[in-house]
Amino acid sequence: MAPPASPPADAGGNLEHSGQGHIVLYADRHLRVTWSPPDTSVTLSGEVDVSNSAELASALTRVPDSDHAIVVDAADLRFIDLSGLRVLLDPSLGHGNSATGYGRAVRLRNMPPHLERLLRLLGGGHDRL
Repeated sequence: MAPPASPPADAGGNLEHSGQGHIVLYADRHLRVTWSPPDTSVTLSGEVDVSNSAELASALTRVPDSDHAIVVDAADLRFIDLSGLRVLLDPSLGHGNSATGYGRAVRLRNMPPHLERLLRLLGGGHDRL
């Protein structure tokens, strides 16, 4: 079986490889989104808000297809607002698509306390993550 294809290049046309074999899907001064081919997980580092939530959605939709959910490691996520949480609930929403999404679930691991608290305060949604 052939290995999954690499995600498309960033807006500059280049795939940036960070240390530890991760591929940078998106980076700005507040957020860095990397994909790890060995375990097919995505790592979020920094802050997600309305200024970069659409870019996060775009990065998540570029994760190579598999039969499994997109696993997102949120250990290094310092802040997330409602727009970012919406992207994690349904990445297609960041592109203005219908709420039915494109069929890939997101599973969070290593959730920081502030994200767990936000999900609790909203009274749901965490069962989908």
